[in-house]
Amino acid sequence: MRQCDPISIDMSAAEAAARASLLRMTPRKWRIVRAFEAVLRHFLPIRPLPRTAESLNALPASILVIEYWNLGDVAILVPFLRNLRSSFREARIALLVNEDLVSFLRGQGIVDEFIPVRVPWAQHFNRWRKYNPFSPHWISLARALLAIRKRQFEWGFSGRMDVRDNLMLWLSGARRRIGYGVGGGGFLLTDRVQPDLSRPHRADVWLHLLEVVDLFPDRQLGGFRMTESDLARARSYLVSLGIPSGSLLVGIHPGARSATRRWGNQNFAEVARRILRRRGSHVLWFSEPGYPCEAPPLDRCHLACLDFHAFLAVLSLCQSLVCNDSGPMHLANLLNVPVVAVFGPQRPEWFGPRGPHDRVVIRPEFWCRPCFDYCIFDQPYCLRTISTNEVCGAVEDVLRRSDKWVPDGRRVSFMDRSDQSVFHP
Repeated sequence: MRQCDPISIDMSAAEAAARASLLRMTPRKWRIVRAFEAVLRHFLPIRPLPRTAESLNALPASILVIEYWNLGDVAILVPFLRNLRSSFREARIALLVNEDLVSFLRGQGIVDEFIPVRVPWAQHFNRWRKYNPFSPHWISLARALLAIRKRQFEWGFSGRMDVRDNLMLWLSGARRRIGYGVGGGGFLLTDRVQPDLSRPHRADVWLHLLEVVDLFPDRQLGGFRMTESDLARARSYLVSLGIPSGSLLVGIHPGARSATRRWGNQNFAEVARRILRRRGSHVLWFSEPGYPCEAPPLDRCHLACLDFHAFLAVLSLCQSLVCNDSGPMHLANLLNVPVVAVFGPQRPEWFGPRGPHDRVVIRPEFWCRPCFDYCIFDQPYCLRTISTNEVCGAVEDVLRRSDKWVPDGRRVSFMDRSDQSVFHP
């Protein structure tokens, strides 16, 4: 009687547990994935590459990383990219990224090449629009994959736990393809990584991939580099708003990509009103260009409608940011700005802020979390039931913990924070 490989059994059990725990994949959806796998096996000429000690120990000259989703996803990726750059200083690292985010990591010294793409299923919430066969985004995806395949990357990474990403890794032609088989397509990988359920945060999911190539990632390695010129312009901007240099500066960003993650402008306005009761405090009400938004009519509450890099520089000078579960939350983490994040449909242990002074405000009793932004009710009650008192209490706690003083008793302000805002590798 043939005996099963115990390592295979462990991998199969770990992936099944991860599907239930990390992906919440239903049996019906898993059957669809399995059917898709069967089609791939039939049509793709999949042959395992010979694995020799020499090939495993050779340092890669070129590395492809696939992360084409949203701003928060790319921000979460930064610690992985910094570890990758630290370990392979001579390798050329390329990132397949949403074309709207190509400029995000420029100047950070962690990616050598940005390959812009629009992937259809990452552009829309509507399921039909995601897979509309007539979408022009399919052309963008095909062109990007053809360009990547010509490059003949030696290594490729994906931390998405998705059969579609594993297929993209295979289509890239990378000789060594490192990822997870949890969501299907494990046979398309050369290095199928066993998931670690004890570290479910997306940043750790990415960092865990490095262990298969015998690296021990530094989980403290992260941060975002701001230049002195960026900071100088940000200080000048704040002075132009009439904000004194000794003021406590709190940012509020009420936006989020998904409507099911927005706590509401009126709620954030009430938080701003209570913050402004603090003597000398000022509030920056952040608004994205192209999405008109009025700041609450309050003294010392300033509308800040900035382009992306100006937003980063100004945010780096804030003592705290109050926001939804959104991309700006992750950006604040990269800038070491304490966060108060209002969480609704997502799980903070997967996507939450990770700073020592961060606070998450959440109603944990809702059984339907995570719904992955497809709310099953008429409105996201997980957000609607969060009170302003809860958020204001978290803000006060963060500001107390993050208060910094210098010997003369003067509060450290945005004029004094250049040493905290510049990343030192």
